[in-house]
Amino acid sequence: MAVQVHVEDKAVDRMEALGLSVGLVERVVRRADAEANMCTSLDPPSMEGLTRWGRTTRFLRESLVSAGWTFDNPRNLARTVHPDGEFAIVATSGDEMTGQADQSPTTKYPKGYATVEAVEANDQLTLDFGDFDLGLDDERPTFPVDLRTWYLLYHVDDEGFRVELSLPNTIEHGWITNWQERIIFPVFLREGNSLANLARPDDDQDPSGDITVEVNRR
Repeated sequence: MAVQVHVEDKAVDRMEALGLSVGLVERVVRRADAEANMCTSLDPPSMEGLTRWGRTTRFLRESLVSAGWTFDNPRNLARTVHPDGEFAIVATSGDEMTGQADQSPTTKYPKGYATVEAVEANDQLTLDFGDFDLGLDDERPTFPVDLRTWYLLYHVDDEGFRVELSLPNTIEHGWITNWQERIIFPVFLREGNSLANLARPDDDQDPSGDITVEVNRR
């Protein structure tokens, strides 16, 4: 099955259909980057990446819970769940192919059992066979497989942030190898990556609402 790839206006329309906006995601990744940049050489080597992932997840949730979204963490898979319960979003770092419409990205690091379960569920739900059996060992801890799991992939380089929201349907040895649908964001350039731009009231589709910061002269 060919991968559906949405770019530019089609990407904006697809995001709107999912109850999201490009502006919201940009603010999330920029805020997470600002916090990740607080790390120094005195931190453990993995701290910057962990901070970026953790804050991307947190800021995404903060932006959406007021619009009725919920969240859970089955087997430590940090999901942000749409109000209708039909799909969830998981944030993760992607490889250098992330955000490039003519490439096939994967996660930056191999994933564990929870991601395997989520991706296999995506594939089964796509087939729409109703009740299904993934053939898992009954002694394994249960994992909810009743909704689709989209991945918010982000890749950071000197130019800026490459981001996409994509729905995987194949995973092998912990690496996602195929996607059913990809929504490609424009590159969020590092220029203008300042705290003053993190709360722009310019996106009518932002379900988190406008944020106003007042500054009074002394």
